[in-house]
Amino acid sequence: FCRACVHNKSNQGKIRIHHPGLPITIMSEEEPAAKKAKTNGDDDEPTGWENHTCNASECLMKEDEGRNLSDFVDEEVTKLQGIGPLATQVLDALKVKTISQLATYKFFLIARALKTLAETETEGGRPEGSRMNVDKAVDKEWEKKSFTEICEAPTEALEGISQPACELLEKLRVKTIGDLAELKYCRWAEAIVTASKFENTKTAKERKVEAQLKKLS
Repeated sequence: FCRACVHNKSNQGKIRIHHPGLPITIMSEEEPAAKKAKTNGDDDEPTGWENHTCNASECLMKEDEGRNLSDFVDEEVTKLQGIGPLATQVLDALKVKTISQLATYKFFLIARALKTLAETETEGGRPEGSRMNVDKAVDKEWEKKSFTEICEAPTEALEGISQPACELLEKLRVKTIGDLAELKYCRWAEAIVTASKFENTKTAKERKVEAQLKKLS
């Protein structure tokens, strides 16, 4: 249009174009910006989880509470609540940087197994001729002990753990094998990694499309 044209925009998004040499008004439709933004994304699409109530708000940082569990598997341990500079320094020295590595920390898994077995143990209940043992998990002096006694032993009693590692764990108030089994950061990490394997990461729309494609194949 020429410079003589006059543009007036109404509230409805219509543009009126007046030309001094023409006895008509040309109406041009312009989609409102808000509507454009709405049609450009899928944010308003239902996910299928709107009525779910499960959450892990006590172990995750506030800004991360709405994410998939699977998102955290390879994230740094600082995504867990309470992992401050000291805990980060300790875990870093133990070569544990991610939530996945924390969940599978060898000595935590051994300690947790021993603690769980201790809870099933009956004092003096070992039958004659029993072959049960955890000799490869603990130092020789602890091999004949009960699961309960082993859990009360210092972390140094674990086979293969280094003295510096034990000293680092003490900074997290972990002194015994039982303490290590109950270390909340390890338990949280293990729970996140395990539960993430059973998480559905596809939205309702994505699942519907997937089901339709299967019917066509």
